[in-house]
Amino acid sequence: MENREIDYKTLYEQALLTLSQKENSLLEKENLLIEKQELIEKKEQVIFKYRSELDKLLKIIFGPKKDKLKTSIDSDQLNLFTLGVPEADQAKMGGDGEADSDEETVTVKRKKREKGQGRMTLPETLRKEDVYIEPTESTEGCVVIGEEVTEVLEMKPAEFYVTRYIRKRYAKPNGEGILMGTLPDRAIEKGIPAASTLAQMTVDKYVYGLPLHRQLDKYSKMGVRIPASTASNWLMQGWKTIEPLWELLKEVVLSQKYLQVDETPIKVQDRGHKNNMHKGYMWLYHAPVDRLVLFDYRKNRDRSGPSELLAKFRGVIQTDGYGVYHSLFDQH
Repeated sequence: MENREIDYKTLYEQALLTLSQKENSLLEKENLLIEKQELIEKKEQVIFKYRSELDKLLKIIFGPKKDKLKTSIDSDQLNLFTLGVPEADQAKMGGDGEADSDEETVTVKRKKREKGQGRMTLPETLRKEDVYIEPTESTEGCVVIGEEVTEVLEMKPAEFYVTRYIRKRYAKPNGEGILMGTLPDRAIEKGIPAASTLAQMTVDKYVYGLPLHRQLDKYSKMGVRIPASTASNWLMQGWKTIEPLWELLKEVVLSQKYLQVDETPIKVQDRGHKNNMHKGYMWLYHAPVDRLVLFDYRKNRDRSGPSELLAKFRGVIQTDGYGVYHSLFDQH
């Protein structure tokens, strides 16, 4: 066996070369990772940019009114279907629909008060009560040189009171009978509540969303206890009194030439359904020219509601893509 001398120098140079190659390879990989990381960061910036723009658009479309995009509406848009008189022309019309005099109308833009600047302006239509305050010192020999007025907004709580209709009975001479004054008409014949009470309960419930049980709790604290069943009957009988107004509103709305129709779900208490609740629908018929809205409640979302109300309607209806409208008006 031949003995060879180990060349350590060659081995050392080979090791250095191998190490250098590995370092170069690692350096290339590191540079490649850095490039990929920079590319990822750039893409993330682009994504963030578009996401921010998307959030702004969503806020403009679905956000509160104050955040929505303020756009100027062309006054001729309502003439899209040649319906009615545009609002711009209505402003120049008198009560009989004819144009007023040829005098130019000058619109003065009121400068908006900056937020947080000054005090709130109280309506001029409010009744005013004056309270005069004199100095505690003697004013003898003094001359009035002016006055300082400080306005404070007051409010009186609601109050129950009883109106007593007192009718004297008169006996006619010679036994011809009895005379007595006639009671005024009431919302509920022979009922306790006056029209003002029914009006307040109806407005609180349907306009301001105050449930009946909360109203009754409030009335109880005011000293008047009304059973829930009684109050419910009052509302139902009171509705019959104003039903002719609803019929009149329906006639006016459905006489328009352009309507916007939509429906929205509403939860209704119902002991005959699961969880004592059923899903009803409030159908809305909006007449944008006259700014009127007709509400029509239905227990379901089928075609029976619009089919009944729009049976005699002649004009243009704007709706969403709900299939009921297509089934009713696809041939129109």
